[in-house]
Amino acid sequence: MFPRSFRPLPLAVLAVLLTPGAARAQFPFESVGIRALGMAGAFVAVADDATAVYWNPAGLPNGSPAGMTVEWNRFQTGNRTAPPVPGPADGYGTLVSLGTWPVGISYGRLRSTWLASGPPASPLGAQQLDVFQIGGTLVQTVAPGVVIGSTLKYLRGSFATGPVDALTVEDALSQGSSLEGPGANKFDMDVGVMADMRYVRLGLTSRNLLEPQFTDTAGNTITVSRQTRAGLAVLPGDGLTLAIDVDLETVDLRDGLRQMIALGGEGRLGARLALRGGVRWNLKQDHQEIAAVGLGVQIRQRLWLDGYYTQGRRDEDRGFGIGLRAGY
Repeated sequence: MFPRSFRPLPLAVLAVLLTPGAARAQFPFESVGIRALGMAGAFVAVADDATAVYWNPAGLPNGSPAGMTVEWNRFQTGNRTAPPVPGPADGYGTLVSLGTWPVGISYGRLRSTWLASGPPASPLGAQQLDVFQIGGTLVQTVAPGVVIGSTLKYLRGSFATGPVDALTVEDALSQGSSLEGPGANKFDMDVGVMADMRYVRLGLTSRNLLEPQFTDTAGNTITVSRQTRAGLAVLPGDGLTLAIDVDLETVDLRDGLRQMIALGGEGRLGARLALRGGVRWNLKQDHQEIAAVGLGVQIRQRLWLDGYYTQGRRDEDRGFGIGLRAGY
């Protein structure tokens, strides 16, 4: 089931995964992955399709010998028609990934635009972080049923800030999305571990180990910081998967401290339908619960059309996405 190992990754890399801490980031863990987002983000120990290159690189051997995904996602917070104030945001995530048991490749884009306090001369400003990435994933078996994997990433990103002058949140965010910052090239790495015990899986993922930074024209710097998450999945059979994930680090996003816990599940309804659902909440601040529901439809043999919708109880927090998934 697992690829043979060429040479184990250094144990020091695993030690990095287990080191807790506080960090600053602008992209939440739940930015791409149609199935994962339909399960509210409880996916680190599931990760058995080509999106494993993002959620847990070590999960690639759990899926088909070869697979691919193409997806588009959108997220937003804030009342679009209300007067603009700091806080509302728009986010976009796209991912194209190809995976086999020993290797995977991926291309994606993450973009986040949010309203923030501006300089003294302008009470309101916008900030935008836009990152393209190309990744290569390698997996190795280190013990029976235990796999370690890493995704090496080349990033091309920009960070931009500027004042906005608009009557509504929607117009202010639209102005923010047109901001342009200086482009920068960076390298980064994600690392994951998966232990498969047939009916139970344990997963651990740490993203953005090198913590790349991007700087705007005024010299302001933003960090895409490390995020580490552990997961447990139970697979009792009959196409049913139950999972729980928890963040091992607290990250400081634009809307405050965040440490998420997620509960989710996926079940097959016959040969052509898969239903997903779940909920996640923040262990910091006011919980900020977000519910998710997802659906997969097999449109041809080994080809699925997947979608999801998420809704939060605060500040019109919601997201949705659609994608194609194939496994051979």
